[in-house]
Amino acid sequence: MTTTPSKSSAAATSTARHSALASPPAVPAHATEDTQIVFGDGILSALGVRMKEAGLAGRAFVITDDRVGSRYAGRTLEALDSAGFRPELVSVAGGETAKSLQTAAELYSWLADQRAERRDVVVALGGGVMGDLAGFVAATYLRGLALVQVPTTVLAQVDSSVGGKTAINLPQGKNLVGAFHPATLTLIDIAFLDELPPRELSAGWAEVIKTAVIFDPPLFEELERTMPQEMDRGQLLDVISRCVQWKMKIVAEDPTEKGPRMLLNFGHTIGHAIEAATGYGQYLHGEAVAIGMAGVTELSRRLGLVDGALVERIETCVKRADLPVRYEGRLVSPEQLLRAAAADKKAQAARLRWVLTTGLGSTTISSDVPEPLVLDVLRDLAVA
Repeated sequence: MTTTPSKSSAAATSTARHSALASPPAVPAHATEDTQIVFGDGILSALGVRMKEAGLAGRAFVITDDRVGSRYAGRTLEALDSAGFRPELVSVAGGETAKSLQTAAELYSWLADQRAERRDVVVALGGGVMGDLAGFVAATYLRGLALVQVPTTVLAQVDSSVGGKTAINLPQGKNLVGAFHPATLTLIDIAFLDELPPRELSAGWAEVIKTAVIFDPPLFEELERTMPQEMDRGQLLDVISRCVQWKMKIVAEDPTEKGPRMLLNFGHTIGHAIEAATGYGQYLHGEAVAIGMAGVTELSRRLGLVDGALVERIETCVKRADLPVRYEGRLVSPEQLLRAAAADKKAQAARLRWVLTTGLGSTTISSDVPEPLVLDVLRDLAVA
């Protein structure tokens, strides 16, 4: 863990259904009940000003990873220092393994050494891992510090930075220890995506495709026509904004994931199982979700909910984004995946609850999926 001083200091039920609306929800792109969301292109320099406008004060404690910190620490600290937040920054190793009790404890000790107070702010600067980790630390240190999310990946911008879910992992499974802690401000700057490695850009696009499948058929058709690398900046910003608006609509209906918010986990039961069973090092989160979407769409077909044409459309869209639709059987067996899935946090009365598709823009949550059928699908998802 590496610290950087600030300039100032250095100088619901078993089955639930959702049908698509005809157009994106009428949720302002810049505000929700709990979180102000700012979209833009090249707006990192306005971070401190936006935090002031959101009513935040005190000091700012920036938590980032080594890769993101090497690129954006200076500009972030400058934006915060110029607004009077007297920032401090800590950098941790990146990757899913950083979402651990050990890393959280190190961050608690850092905040304690810095004498952080309840009026201070934690700023999560990075992708989904940093947002989850820093958000969890903010939720639990001193029984809760204000949180600002500055997501630097597609995945974090459209999904993990929005809605207030924070978590760390255990060896037994992903996101098993967590809290609901909405950010006061989320600053979504597509300029971060300019330096994103192609693999991470593709991985994040899995969450965009997921959103389109469960909520927005016109968006899905747009994604079938145009891949992210082909989009101009205006179209890219529009797609990200639409995904955020859909998510905030469902979060507003179900802030603590008791019912319809579980729809957002389409593809995640299998995806999380793949991540956990392979040790969080083989697949990026979005890659695992992509495989999970392919698997759960095929599961839906075998249950008679959709036809093969939809399976082919979703898999084709996923593959065009340079994402996998199968996992490597040499890494993990179907039986291991099923055991890993059993630790899923959505399970109820020891039964998995599956988010299934009944068509573009229409989903169902069911705990009545036969285990042998799931195992058959997992076997067919494996490649040698």
